[in-house]
Amino acid sequence: MVLYVPIVVLVLMLGIQAAVTWHASQIAAASAREAARVARVGGGTEEALAQADIHGQQHAAVVGNGALEEVDVQVVPAGDGTISATVTGYGIEVLPGWRMQVGQTVEGPVEEFRPDTTS
Repeated sequence: MVLYVPIVVLVLMLGIQAAVTWHASQIAAASAREAARVARVGGGTEEALAQADIHGQQHAAVVGNGALEEVDVQVVPAGDGTISATVTGYGIEVLPGWRMQVGQTVEGPVEEFRPDTTS
């Protein structure tokens, strides 16, 4: 019986670590979507890319509330009028030595105004 308690606690802690890592991955995905949105709406200019990078960092800090650590946001043109936003970071370490890196990438077309064409 005494042997089962540490095993149950370890399994429980592994489950908590998996949940925290999944949550960090969801924060990274939401931040990547927001960063891509800012860059796409800004027309994909250098200024829009810089603003998108800052916005992605802020979004991860506010929404994540510390659940995503060492956040790195990279927003770059992906060619053919598309933007790629990648957010990486680490989830909270519940078990010592089990610090998991998470990352999400979002791509989308640059928003541009297209006037109506009459036939």
